[in-house]
Amino acid sequence: MKKRLTFLITLMLIITILMPTIFVIPASAAYNDEIDFQSEIVYMENLDSNTVIFNKNSTKRTPMASLTKITTACVVLDNCDDLNEEVTVSQTAMAALKGTNSSTAGTKVGEVLTVKDLLYLMLVRSANEASCILAEHVGGSIENFVGMMNEFAESLGLKDTHYVNTHGLDADGHYTTAEDLAVIIKYALQNETFCKIVSTPSYTQAATNKRKETAYTNTNNLLLSNSTYYYEPCKGIKTGSTEKAGHCLASYATKNGYTYLCIIIGAPYELLNEDATIKTNFAFRETKQAYEWVFSNIKLKNICTTTDVVDVVNVNLARKTDHVRLVPASDVSTLMPANLDTSLLEIKTVPGSVPTDLKAPIKAGTVLGQAEIKYAGEIIETVDLVAGEDVARSGIAALKYGIKNFFTSKFMRFVYIGIAVLILAIIGLRYYNKNIKKTKKYKVVPNNRPIRTTTGFNRKYKRTTGFKNLNGRKK
Repeated sequence: MKKRLTFLITLMLIITILMPTIFVIPASAAYNDEIDFQSEIVYMENLDSNTVIFNKNSTKRTPMASLTKITTACVVLDNCDDLNEEVTVSQTAMAALKGTNSSTAGTKVGEVLTVKDLLYLMLVRSANEASCILAEHVGGSIENFVGMMNEFAESLGLKDTHYVNTHGLDADGHYTTAEDLAVIIKYALQNETFCKIVSTPSYTQAATNKRKETAYTNTNNLLLSNSTYYYEPCKGIKTGSTEKAGHCLASYATKNGYTYLCIIIGAPYELLNEDATIKTNFAFRETKQAYEWVFSNIKLKNICTTTDVVDVVNVNLARKTDHVRLVPASDVSTLMPANLDTSLLEIKTVPGSVPTDLKAPIKAGTVLGQAEIKYAGEIIETVDLVAGEDVARSGIAALKYGIKNFFTSKFMRFVYIGIAVLILAIIGLRYYNKNIKKTKKYKVVPNNRPIRTTTGFNRKYKRTTGFKNLNGRKK
């Protein structure tokens, strides 16, 4: 029992050590050194294959500025069936931003706008009051709506995201990570209305009961053809900027059949000359740089096929052979450098994933382990390894193994113990009987007769006992 318990504990420790290696593909990227990012947080992912290209501090909790409005839009779109429903701007909603001196669209108390109008103002113009107005309309109050935002994040399984407002102004307890944002954005991109709004370079608000027709330009310069940061494949999504979050940009771009998501947070904003006439926003600059590099340098390539022999392992009880070849379960294609350096590509069996006591028969195609595909030392893919051919069982070897296994089985151990106990019992019984027989040759007789003296019999008795053998002679 003690040995069995020790075995189970050891097995659990081994599994604990190997699980992360076998089943977890780390969100690391093999191409981080290709661009010298000045931004604090960078995350780029291919949306076709969920392959991470760039990853810098992607799990770090951070303020998110107006990238918050992506979640605000998701909750509104999920809870409003009629986007043409009219909303009257309240004093309460406008008062929520009092003293913040934050970005607005000039909305006035009592103004009547549709839900769709407010979504455009919030996502194109980045109007903070629009997020408060929508929150009050959908949630009944801004506080209730913020609770809905947190419930939304929880429903996506996010552990490092929490909201305390709808617009993203710096506040304690208001944070996310680039990886969490990626999950939110991928959810948002499933909504056609969201995609249409965030890709709009400019929006014209029709005249309302409070003001005339007004035009607004998108805050995302990658969408503006007259901007030095213009990038035609870019389709959105949202900018942001606060003191703690720095300059931020979440976007996605499509070109040559590939779609990439890029998130940058904590980008610097630098002046390039003394008279401050030339400035650079690194959120725009590095996003465009990342897109240009990835579309030029990364292509979908076939990196292994079902005919590639990754490993050869021993097989017991086999006939005509004593091994089996391990091959990938399927062809694997992944995003790789266009000028792939094959010397940096390696496919190796995951240590501990293949059983050490494989026994025939084995059928071709049976999953026997896993392999890691690495490029430049980074894991880019994992694949199941299967038997490359059938391995038949040897009847004679199986019979020998069966006999050996029978005599070393747990049942036979009990048999051996039983036999040993029986032998000891027989020896002990014989020893006991021998001693009993020897003892029965003699019997104890009293010897308390009176002692004869010259004066007759005295009344003293000898208080000793003696042995008298069965033949009448004294021992």
